Amino acid sequence: MIHIRLKDHIKRKRSIKSVCVTAVLTGLGIPLEAFHSTSTTRNVHAYENVIRRHGFALRSRKSSMPKNPTVSRCREAIKKLNDPEGTLYAAVLHYGTSAHLILIDEEGNTVIDTDSRAVDRRRVGKISAVWKR
Repeated sequence: MIHIRLKDHIKRKRSIKSVCVTAVLTGLGIPLEAFHSTSTTRNVHAYENVIRRHGFALRSRKSSMPKNPTVSRCREAIKKLNDPEGTLYAAVLHYGTSAHLILIDEEGNTVIDTDSRAVDRRRVGKISAVWKR
């Protein structure tokens, strides 16, 4: 899976094109030129609409995860899900006042993470199954 990694966030008055979300979107095969921003002041999850516009479906999997989910605990739960073959999982991580997006495959392996960790105890705030329609 090839992804483009920006050198830094592109910040505008009312929107941002972040490094981690751009890496995930381009890793899904969405060209960099196909989206102007990944988050706006009105919609912090604008990237989800970009994913849907490019032929993917998203479905929340938060209820299938353990309580107080961390990335490591979600990896184990993902292995037990009965989603279609080739499903990927976009996880929004929260640490401090920052948010971060990673992509995990159906085996629980991290596919794209611009801030990877060997032991990952970062909290998962939102996790969605992503598959091609």
